[in-house]
Amino acid sequence: MAEILKNSNSPVYHQVFWRGNVVDADNLPTVEIYDITETPEEENPGLTILLDTITAEKDETNVGLYAAHIPLPYTSNTGTLRLVWNYEVDSEEFTYRHDVFVVTPYADLYQSAYMLGVSTDPSDPNYKSFSELAAAERYARQRIEDYTGQQFYLYSDIHRVMGTGSDTLPLPDRLHTIHKLYLNDIVLIDNTAYPAVNNWGYNVQVSETGFGIRVNRAEMLDNTVYIANGMVPPTIHDGQGVFKNGAMYEVQGKFGWKKVPDKVELAAIELMKDFFAKDNTWKNQYISTIQTFDWQFEYSPEVFMGTGNAYADRLLSDFIVNKASLI
Repeated sequence: MAEILKNSNSPVYHQVFWRGNVVDADNLPTVEIYDITETPEEENPGLTILLDTITAEKDETNVGLYAAHIPLPYTSNTGTLRLVWNYEVDSEEFTYRHDVFVVTPYADLYQSAYMLGVSTDPSDPNYKSFSELAAAERYARQRIEDYTGQQFYLYSDIHRVMGTGSDTLPLPDRLHTIHKLYLNDIVLIDNTAYPAVNNWGYNVQVSETGFGIRVNRAEMLDNTVYIANGMVPPTIHDGQGVFKNGAMYEVQGKFGWKKVPDKVELAAIELMKDFFAKDNTWKNQYISTIQTFDWQFEYSPEVFMGTGNAYADRLLSDFIVNKASLI
């Protein structure tokens, strides 16, 4: 799937094929832009949001190649956009759907170029194009996410987890903001409503690590206060956990990170360096020993583990999910 970087309007391309050949369309394609972030599947087509309709631009050097520049307001948040291309060839109408991820880069491309010692000037021998830098960042981002099990940007998601009889509810991903909390399809908390709805009585918050939610004990009253006011004390005071053992809870919210951590950014730049390294081709072929008449080198088995870069692995060691406390 194609990507476009957050807060950019780099082009998304489509090439027209007709009867096995690349041809120009009869007219410039129009492109409808839909937001399908919350409803990416085909079973909910009515929930997609039409953002805009734009006219594509013709690439002057390539037959049948057209570019759509997505307006900046629609790339200000991570998500998924669907581009619907409409055009005619030999007076026959065509429609082509193209899904695009709006992604948060883990390193600024031009800052990375400076740190990598490459140039964005085409006349420089060390020149790297925007496309090459974007490909290197994408490579680094994928290695980081595979290694850590995390995504270092904010995204909407839903997690369904079982209660364990505790006053904490562990989550598999890092939570930033709670939107809604359900118990067996019953709404307990809805922070998206105005005013916010709390049908539960407990004040829950994101845990210190972000990998769970917990009851804020500091705001709980003593049982005697409840009894004195004719109220039934909540179960948090009778030795039972708030999140019932075996009950199914659904947590909706924003997950991930509001800002890419500095160490993650440094690791991304280090891995971008690997992307451009000449020996990366050998590593991608699982070759562990290379020898010529006057030199030889052999990869450590660890090069095929983690990100493949020892320095990047050390930078990322604190972000590996299976090493984190989940509450």
